[in-house]
Amino acid sequence: MVRCPSDGFRRPKLAYESELGSKGHLSTLEKGLARPTVKTLQVIADRLEVKLLDLVTFPDEDDRAKLIDRTRGMSATEIRRMLKGRKK
Repeated sequence: MVRCPSDGFRRPKLAYESELGSKGHLSTLEKGLARPTVKTLQVIADRLEVKLLDLVTFPDEDDRAKLIDRTRGMSATEIRRMLKGRKK
C-alpha cells in the first residue's frame, strides 16, 4: 500500500496533474489492490513534491523506518550534521 501525505491533494487533481489517468486508479493503489511501478510511484512523489522514499516508508514497521520518518522534518543542514557526527 502506498503511503500518501495528507497535504490537501485531492485524487482528481493528483490524477490529472500526474497524468495517471483516473482517480479510480489512485484509489486502487492506496488500498493496495494494485501494484504500482517504480515509475508510477516516482510520478506521484514528484507531483506531491516529496521523495519517493516518503511514499514507501512505514514508520510502524521497524526502527529503521521510524528513523527515516523522523528525518522528514529535518533541514538538509541538520541531516548533514547528524551524518557527520556518525562517521568514524
